Amino acid sequence: MAEPYRQLPAEKRRRILDAALEEFAKKDYKSASTDDIAARAGISKGLLFYYFKNKQSLYLALAEETKERIEGHLKLQKMRQITDFFDILEFGVQKKLHYLKNIPWMLEFSLRMYYASGNDFGVRLQRYTTGLIDLMCRQYFAQVDLEKFKPGRTPRQALDLLMYLADGYCHMQRMAGNKLDLDAMMAEYCQWRDMVKQYVYKEEYQ
Repeated sequence: MAEPYRQLPAEKRRRILDAALEEFAKKDYKSASTDDIAARAGISKGLLFYYFKNKQSLYLALAEETKERIEGHLKLQKMRQITDFFDILEFGVQKKLHYLKNIPWMLEFSLRMYYASGNDFGVRLQRYTTGLIDLMCRQYFAQVDLEKFKPGRTPRQALDLLMYLADGYCHMQRMAGNKLDLDAMMAEYCQWRDMVKQYVYKEEYQ
């Protein structure tokens, strides 16, 4: 994150990134206006680009801030005491959903970032999100009890299957023009979880 921005008071940093969060949530990256972000944050556009080199730098700073906010809400120390893969996942999912429901624009921004495509920056964002998934696996599931898994099945395989199902669900909702309903998605997730659990866990742990 840009050094001039880091030196700002916390309240002003939050005001700038909240303004950017709303703009990038409402519009795709190309359409989002830095003029509108600056006006909403109560600063000049020149000052915005003093804090951030360009629009990409601002977006990536927002992506990193989003990740840090969610991680700060997760209570990782408590999470690391859980050893069952699906219990860890349930803990993380519930914490994230509670956070996303209560922070305006966070869900919309996260979805736009995840589905970004169509240009060099879209490819860069896809690589960024892929890196976050790899990091999540190392951070969240390092202590998983592997004894519960069938031979040849792994935590990453289970996670990938659940992500494919969630991705397909989100894609279908977007194609239908529906706003994502997190409660409805969680009802679906419970069914996916049970199916994947039967696939990867030994019978006595299902």
